[in-house]
Amino acid sequence: MPLAAKNNLDELYAKQRIVQREAERLEQERDALDPSGPDADRCYILDLESRALWEESTKLGSTISDILERDLQR
Repeated sequence: MPLAAKNNLDELYAKQRIVQREAERLEQERDALDPSGPDADRCYILDLESRALWEESTKLGSTISDILERDLQR
């Protein structure tokens, strides 16, 4: 595997871990709130934010897979 691809993979894996940790943190914060009480709006926003982060994590995972697959074909 070319060194540039390895460095790029390391960066992508690091970004994916950061995004996943933040999504988990937001979910924990959301779960500590009362979704049917005065925290309903905050719960909604936290849910949207965590979903967006999980989607980004999935995109990063796809990019990582594409790079690995391309390198296997070489």
